[in-house]
Amino acid sequence: MRDDELIAVAERYGTPVYVYDFDEIRDRAGLFRQSLGPAIGLLYAVKANPNPEILKDALRWADGLDVSSGGEIRLCVNAGWPASALSFAGPGKTDKELELAATVGCGSISVESRDDLRRILAAGERTHTVPRISLRVNPLELTGPFALKMGGKPTQFGVDEEEAPSVMQEIAKEVSAGRAAYAGLHVYAGTQCLDPEALVANVKNSLRIAAELGAAGALKAPKINLGGGFGVPYYEGQAELDVASAGRGIAAAVSEYAQAYPETSFVIELGRYLVSPPGRYLSRVLAVKESRGKTYAILDGGMHQHNSASGNLGQTIKRNYPLKNLSNPGGTQKTTELAGCLCTPIDLLGFGASLPETRVGDLICVENSGAYGFTASPLFFLGHETPAEIGWERGESRVIRKPFALSEISVRP
Repeated sequence: MRDDELIAVAERYGTPVYVYDFDEIRDRAGLFRQSLGPAIGLLYAVKANPNPEILKDALRWADGLDVSSGGEIRLCVNAGWPASALSFAGPGKTDKELELAATVGCGSISVESRDDLRRILAAGERTHTVPRISLRVNPLELTGPFALKMGGKPTQFGVDEEEAPSVMQEIAKEVSAGRAAYAGLHVYAGTQCLDPEALVANVKNSLRIAAELGAAGALKAPKINLGGGFGVPYYEGQAELDVASAGRGIAAAVSEYAQAYPETSFVIELGRYLVSPPGRYLSRVLAVKESRGKTYAILDGGMHQHNSASGNLGQTIKRNYPLKNLSNPGGTQKTTELAGCLCTPIDLLGFGASLPETRVGDLICVENSGAYGFTASPLFFLGHETPAEIGWERGESRVIRKPFALSEISVRP
């Protein structure tokens, strides 16, 4: 989206507001397809942005969805997705969630521990269904720079690689007895990686694990979820991921594996790579003040609506998302603290940001805001109304979620 289009959205709908460019999301999904080829399917990781209109649109460009809760399962089914296209993962699935997944017929329920396996099977017995299960493996090694490591170390995610053969034997017994159906393997070791070689190396490692399990006499995997981890450049000095380079290496590794195991299909799950750059968060400057040598621009939004941009969603060293002053792009550069409207000192969306001079009423844009924004934030902190979410498509805008307030939520009977 152009800056003038963002300004028009803010003037029409008010601020704070999220804007998602659907055309750009589709383009990024298309680049994935073009770079990795037809042999590798695309799962959308719903946790990145579960707006129902994005889920509906994903029917056009994704092969399935990665879900992590019963709530996400319901959202996806309500959006028109068949349950068979859903892959349900997570270390803490409740009995009710497992019963829901089994009843609706989720295409895959990931086994993350021996206890998890027993509870999935019990849910199948209670619902008189045969759950489709995948073994999620925590690899011994994680190659390359991943901002968030979910494997290659002690973790709550998945079965440790060294324990996987014995757990696979248990799964094989249950499949043979007709109490479960085997959906395949799931290896997800890390996320937010911008190094193509590291992504390729981890795919090769996942395929090695699959081959070794197969050679040991275990069940042959009908499908392998190779994880994802494609990153986006949030901070200054980070370069765009070379998707074409990563795609060539991944496609070659998958092609080699498929020659030995032609019955296996492959998917990669992506979230932030697809939806983060196409999203923007817009907020206006309410006040400007000087305090002991620092300039503060006080916004009408803040961390309660965009926790990740504030650095309070896992950052060790707080760094700025890409920022723009849309109202004064030619102004003199000035170091500015972009403070939110909350009465807490951690509510900052810009830390010593170099921006064109900010004035009262100026429109500030936080880029790369399409993932882990709205639903990953403490929206009701201090009782503020939520921001609207706007969809942008072919030059037209529409509301895809209206603002709402804590006072509007009824108490359950």
